[in-house]
Amino acid sequence: MSSNIVPLRTGGQIAAIVPTNIEEVFRLAKAISLSGLAPSGMREPEQITVALLHGMELGLPPMQAVQKIAVVHGRPTLWGDAVPALLYARNFKIKEWIDGDTAYCTVTRPDGTKVTRTFSKKDAEVAGLWNKAGTWKQFPQRMLQMRARGFAARDGAADVLSGMYLREELDGGELVDSTPKAVTPAPLEIPDLPDDAPADVPISDPDKLVEQMKEDMVAATAAGADISEVQEQYKDLIPRLPEDYQADAYAVLELEPPQ
Repeated sequence: MSSNIVPLRTGGQIAAIVPTNIEEVFRLAKAISLSGLAPSGMREPEQITVALLHGMELGLPPMQAVQKIAVVHGRPTLWGDAVPALLYARNFKIKEWIDGDTAYCTVTRPDGTKVTRTFSKKDAEVAGLWNKAGTWKQFPQRMLQMRARGFAARDGAADVLSGMYLREELDGGELVDSTPKAVTPAPLEIPDLPDDAPADVPISDPDKLVEQMKEDMVAATAAGADISEVQEQYKDLIPRLPEDYQADAYAVLELEPPQ
């Protein structure tokens, strides 16, 4: 008796599925969108398509592109931790260190040309960043490191980055880092929801709220803090989100949705 079942096979080289035309790109983008696993800010297939195309120009496989391309105020940018991977893949070298209050980054091109850039505490003070509430106070060395990395990579490997800025530099329209902003969540400010508002009053900006959930969860996890405080702060707001946002919100907060 014959069988149409194809046996599973092991071995072989693991490789990314890479689309070869725009129709395949959009088909993949739709699948990612429907999965609910796309980062906040890239929910629509059209947005994911743009991220995939930018990532392919940089040499990132599709799924890495979705995770490493960030949309800041409608502009695609590259997460800073993707830079070393892109440079190493093209036989560049990158060396980073901090000496006192100054961060250094040297990019060495394949032909041996070296480009070194720095960013110091004094530079941050002149830019009005050093005493800025949030990430500059929480992670000052990381902030200096990412700024030096951005300058060195763009100047020394412009052909690799294709002119893209680091996400950490263009958040909020100014040069800042996107390291988690707080160990504990800041009080919510939702002016259109008074304390006595009925539970079915919707959130006016669901994208902003889900993004805030994500940032607070990342910050608490990075600091080793108890995430239950973040969960308690947000869980009662989830029913106020549109239905297509609620599953994402429960996943971000690492909570089981009600049955």
